[in-house]
Amino acid sequence: MSTRMDVKIIKADLSQHEFIYLLPLSDFHIGAPQANIPAIKGYIDWIKAHKNAYSLLNGDLFNAATKQSTPELYEYEEMITPDKELVMLEELLKPIAKKILAACSGGHELRNLFKTVGADYTWHLMRNLGIEERYTRDGGVLLIKTKPLTSKDNIFFSCIFTHGWGGARTRGAKLRKLEYLSQSFHADIYILSHDHTQNLTRDNYLTVPQWTSLSPIVHRKLLVSTGGFLGYAGYPLRQGYQPADMGTPRIRIGKRVDEDGVVRKDIHSSI
Repeated sequence: MSTRMDVKIIKADLSQHEFIYLLPLSDFHIGAPQANIPAIKGYIDWIKAHKNAYSLLNGDLFNAATKQSTPELYEYEEMITPDKELVMLEELLKPIAKKILAACSGGHELRNLFKTVGADYTWHLMRNLGIEERYTRDGGVLLIKTKPLTSKDNIFFSCIFTHGWGGARTRGAKLRKLEYLSQSFHADIYILSHDHTQNLTRDNYLTVPQWTSLSPIVHRKLLVSTGGFLGYAGYPLRQGYQPADMGTPRIRIGKRVDEDGVVRKDIHSSI
């Protein structure tokens, strides 16, 4: 008996570019007084200005405070409702709507809104931007194709993304969650958010050689934790969290041709 897997696969054919930049955006917390709108706009402007720059939305874009969530609802001088947050996010993201390759929801959208009233606000956001087919609520698989470098080049890239879970405090604990995710899928890139801490690391392993091979092949995984855009006040202070790493890593996805004529993946990231 086979087991049905409902993980959504989203494909992005970007073969007009020899390489691309992927900037995963998450943890805007739009609606919270501490949300750093200028920093968010800075990243959006950079993506818009570069033809080969794209994004992935990885949850907690909405702050989505409710009476059932946290005391912060009563701390606002002016309450920003989820409907207002939706309009604000549409205005922010509209300039790069065509460059958003995929999106998922985070804990604020799922726990505060979807669980409470059954409303999927991230789906509404993607639908209003005209790209609802690129939405997968819990995360998924993003496949990316860039320009072939040779006539036999059929290489594509795989990226696993989901918002994240838990309340890890140390950098090691946050990286460990990335390792858990990487053990669930075989892919090139793994993107996790939620912890408001930018982390980059690699995980290498040997693949079983083919019959004609004389040695194993090394496969390299890139593990990426995104930062956030929330200032230090309210619940981060009350719960003793570290200040957020404002911003997000930039991932460069491309290929190279070795001296032996073999096309290989060439993936890098920077903070």
